[in-house]
Amino acid sequence: MEASVVENEAVAGDVYEVRVISGLSPEDVEGLLNMAETSGLFNPDQMTEIEDMSWGCAYQGESVACSFLQALVSTPQGEKPIGFLCFTEIPEWPQNYELFGIAVTPEYQRLGIGTALMTGMKNIVAGQDGKRIFLETGQNHKCEEIRRFYEANNYSMEHRFFKQFIPKDENVVYCHTIEFDEEDANFQ
Repeated sequence: MEASVVENEAVAGDVYEVRVISGLSPEDVEGLLNMAETSGLFNPDQMTEIEDMSWGCAYQGESVACSFLQALVSTPQGEKPIGFLCFTEIPEWPQNYELFGIAVTPEYQRLGIGTALMTGMKNIVAGQDGKRIFLETGQNHKCEEIRRFYEANNYSMEHRFFKQFIPKDENVVYCHTIEFDEEDANFQ
């Protein structure tokens, strides 16, 4: 899976190629965990879960019940990770998935990297006959920007609970119903 060429304003108009790839190697894990921690988006319990999932995926592959997508940018110094997304099928609820976490380094935000990661996940889920992708996020002011990002990527706030996906206190659930179209398949 390949993504687009992106102009990064933070680096004075230079153009870099960004690739979205599936999977993790053990060498990728520390960088991913650092990115997750510095994003400030994940609480300590979520960081522990991300660490467990990333090491499991790195050593056991995606059969470990979670999948990672990474965004890598090519620079003159080589490739470096600038974003990731983690998702999984919801146990005992076939064709329904959970987006567990997404992060893009601040200097690469608002350039389409997060949307490319979301589109990559949507394509994978659609290819596995998935029907819906759920996520849980906070309702507080700190999460306002990420909620707008989800809404811009066609996620809608759920106003009813599913017994398989009940939010924690103070959180809300968003859902995206998979309606695959050819334009998404060609997103680069």
